[in-house]
Amino acid sequence: MNLILILLIIAIIVIIKLNSNKKKTPLNNSNLLTRFKNRFKNRSTIRERLSASFSYSLMADPEININISPWYSEIELREKADIHRSRLAKYGRSKMNGEMLFLGPKGGVYKYNSDGKKKYM
Repeated sequence: MNLILILLIIAIIVIIKLNSNKKKTPLNNSNLLTRFKNRFKNRSTIRERLSASFSYSLMADPEININISPWYSEIELREKADIHRSRLAKYGRSKMNGEMLFLGPKGGVYKYNSDGKKKYM
């Protein structure tokens, strides 16, 4: 009888030790879901997505005017210049500051004057 009681006590102690060693962490799914929700509610993320969609629309159509002004930040100026150069390379033309610019056969950039002559830049 004493042996059974001792074995029962040892078994209970072992079970308690095993249960106490398990790490108690929150569910990873809820943590991931919270981060996902916060990311899409974040204003900077929304601004980035809008900026990216605007850049893609500029890339798709060379007829859309790209305004470049001195009060834009350097990052914005570089991005718009890159979009302009890539449109020239892809379509052979791009509208910037109200003027349609064309890519020449030797790689030069030109526009048409009011006389209809090419003016290289």
